[in-house]
Amino acid sequence: MKIFPSFLFLNKHLLSILLLTLGSMACTLPAMAQDEAIIDNTISISKMKARAKHALETGDPYTALFYYQEIVKKDESDFDNRMQLADLYRLTRNYKEAEKVYGYIRDKEPAKYPFSLYYKALMQKMTGNYIAAKENFLLFKQESFNLGDKNFKLLLPKEIAGCDSAIMYQEFPENIAVKNAGPSINNPHTEFSPLFVDDDNMLYGALHMDSLQYFDAHQEHYEKKPVRQIYQAEKINDQWQEQGEFDAFNDPTMDMGNFTYSPYTNRYYFSKCSRDLNGKVECKIYYTEKVNGKWDKPVMLPAPINLENHTSTQPAIVIDTTSAATSSAIDSTKSTEKKSNPKTATNKKQPAKKVAPSGPTKTEYLYFVSDRPEGKGGLDIWYTYYIPSKKAWAEPINFGLANTPQTECTPFFHIPSQVLYFSSDGQVNAGGLDVFKMQKEGRKFLKPQNLSFPINSPQDELGYTLNADGKKGFLVSNRPGGTPYFHETCCDDIFAFEIMPPKPFNCKLDLTVLKSDTTDCEGKWLTVRSTDLKTKAMTLDTLKLGKDCIIEMPLEKGKHYNFTMDLPGYIKDSLTLDTRDMASSDVLSKNLVMKPIEKPPVVVVIEKPNEGKAFVLKDIQYETDQTDLNEDAKAVLDTVLVSFLKEHPKDKILISSHTDDLGSHEYNMQLSKQRAAKVMKYLASKGIPHASMTAQGYGETKPLVPNMNPDGTHNLINKSINRRTEFLIIKAE
Repeated sequence: MKIFPSFLFLNKHLLSILLLTLGSMACTLPAMAQDEAIIDNTISISKMKARAKHALETGDPYTALFYYQEIVKKDESDFDNRMQLADLYRLTRNYKEAEKVYGYIRDKEPAKYPFSLYYKALMQKMTGNYIAAKENFLLFKQESFNLGDKNFKLLLPKEIAGCDSAIMYQEFPENIAVKNAGPSINNPHTEFSPLFVDDDNMLYGALHMDSLQYFDAHQEHYEKKPVRQIYQAEKINDQWQEQGEFDAFNDPTMDMGNFTYSPYTNRYYFSKCSRDLNGKVECKIYYTEKVNGKWDKPVMLPAPINLENHTSTQPAIVIDTTSAATSSAIDSTKSTEKKSNPKTATNKKQPAKKVAPSGPTKTEYLYFVSDRPEGKGGLDIWYTYYIPSKKAWAEPINFGLANTPQTECTPFFHIPSQVLYFSSDGQVNAGGLDVFKMQKEGRKFLKPQNLSFPINSPQDELGYTLNADGKKGFLVSNRPGGTPYFHETCCDDIFAFEIMPPKPFNCKLDLTVLKSDTTDCEGKWLTVRSTDLKTKAMTLDTLKLGKDCIIEMPLEKGKHYNFTMDLPGYIKDSLTLDTRDMASSDVLSKNLVMKPIEKPPVVVVIEKPNEGKAFVLKDIQYETDQTDLNEDAKAVLDTVLVSFLKEHPKDKILISSHTDDLGSHEYNMQLSKQRAAKVMKYLASKGIPHASMTAQGYGETKPLVPNMNPDGTHNLINKSINRRTEFLIIKAE
C-alpha cells in the first residue's frame, strides 16, 4: 500500500514493513514485553516522539502508535500530534479508529489539515462504507482544487471509481465460498504465501509461536528476534493441520517465504529477507533443485535478478503452453514427476529429468517483484528468462501492463488456464490491495480484471493461489474473520476458498402481444434489449411473432430487460423487468397492448374565408413566446381577410388565439390574449370597425392535437399546430 501521510517520516518505512512480511502488511511485532507495554509514559513529549520515530524506522509501528496515544493524552490541543496518531492507526490498519481521528481533525481544523478529509474518505472505503466514502472523495475534489498536490489529484479518480465498482461487487458477488483456513494454520502473528503441493498438502510462510509474544526493537539483538519460516500443512478430515517446518528450505537466520514451483525444471524458487541495523529490508530470490532425490542447498540467483541495495522477491513461474517445445517439456514433467510433496521430498528418490543443467529455456519466464530503478513506483512486477546460449538471465523487463505508481505484488501464474494473478492498490480497487487477473492469449496478456467479491473485500487481499483444476485456492487477507489480537483488521490470515458451480436459474417469460383492433400480429418483430447489471454490457435482438402472438423465452440472472413493440399506426408499448431479485423458478406472464393512434382533428386552413365556420388562415402562426405578426401574416390578412370584410361590412368577426402547453396557464392565457389583440389592432388599422370585431385568448386549453408523444416526449410539430389564431365570420342577418 502506498500512503501519503502528513508527516513524511512514515513514508519511507512502509515499504520496509511490506518487504519484511514478504508481501503482507502483517501484524508487525510491537515493542512490548510479555503482556505489558514497555513504553515509558513518564518522559517528555519530545522524547516520546523521538522513540516513536525510532520504533517506526526499525519496523515497529505499534510502539510508535502506543507512544502517540500517550502524547495525545498529554496534549489534546496539538492537532499535529492527532494527525500523526491518525496516520499510525492507518499504517497499522485500524481503519475504524483512523476514521474517527481524521473525522475529528476535519471537524475542528478543516483549513489547517485539508487532507484529513481525503484520509477520512479512504478509511470509510477500507471499512466498506462506499457511499459515504465517495461523497467525501467528491467533496475533497472540490475543496482541493488549489492544493497543488499531484499525488492526490492522480489518486482521486481511482478512489472514486473504486467506490462505484465496490458497490457493484457487493450487489453481484461471485459464487465463491471463502473461509478462514483454521486455527492450526493461523495464529497471533502473520501467515502468508500459501502454495498448493496437491489438493491435500500445502506450504506457507509464518511466524509461528505457541502464544502471542512481543519483542523490544530497542533492546533485543536482531539474531535473537524470531524469523518467518516455511511450514507445511495437510488437510485432515476437511481441516488444514500444521505439520511442522519444511526444513528442506528453511534458513533459521533469515525470513523465508514467497515460494513457487516450476513443473518444467522441477525447481522451487523462494525469497530470503533480512534487515540491517538501520531498519532497511532487502529480499533476494533463491532456488533449489533435486540432486539424487533430495533438495540441494539453495542458490541465490545472480544479477540482473538480484541487485545490491534493492529488493527482489515473490517469484512466479510463467510458462507459455502455446509453445510446442514448452508443451512437450510440461508433458515430460508430468510423465516423470509431479510437484514434489514436502512429506516425501527428502526421503524418496525421484526419476532424473532431462533438463539442461544451466537453467530453464526461453519458454519459461520468471516473474518477480522489485523496487529496482526505472519502475513505475513502489513495488513493481518484473519478468526475465534464462538464455542458455549465454548461460545468463536476460535483463528484467518491467511488466508495464500491470504496474502503477503504487504497489503491485504476489504474482501467481496458473499454468493450466494461462492466467496471471497479482495484487495491486494502484488499479481501481474495492479497498487497499485487491487481487486482479490477466488472461494470457498467445504471448500477450489482456488488461487486468478485478476478481470482485468475495475474493476481494474492503480490506487487503494478496497471495492468491489456485490448485491444479482451478476450483480451490488460498488468499491472504486482513478482513474480519481472522485472528484479531489487536483489532479485527490488524493481521493477515490465510483464507481458503472454493469456486462453486453457478446456482440454477430457470426463470421464464411468457409475453403476449395484444392488438385492441385485431389479433393479427403474425410476422411482426419484437425488439429485446438486455443489459448485464454487473458489466453494463448491452445486447440488442429481435424476435418474430407467430400466429398466437406469444413469445416464450428464458431469462438470465442479473439482467435488465426491455421489450418494445413499435408498429406503424399504433402507440408504441414496452415492458421492462429486472432479474436481480427474481427466484429461479419464476414464470412471468406479461402483456404488451398495441392501441391504434387516434387520428387528430382536421385543421381547416383556407385561402378564402367562409361565413359561419371557424378557420385558420395560411401563414397566421407564431413562434414560441411570440405575439407579433410577421410580414407573411400581414400579407395574407390584407389579401384574404381585409378585402372580404370590406366586401361584407355588416358581418361580425370573432378572433380566437391559442398557445401550446409550454409555460404556466396564467402565462399562456395572457400570451393568447395579446396575440388576438394584435390581430384585431392590425385589422382596425386597415379600416375594419372595432365594433364588428371580438378578440379572445384561450391559452393552452383547446389544443387541436396532443402536445406530447405517447412516450412522454414533446411533439414539436403538434405544438406548432396548436399555436394558432382562428377566425369565425358571423354573417349579418
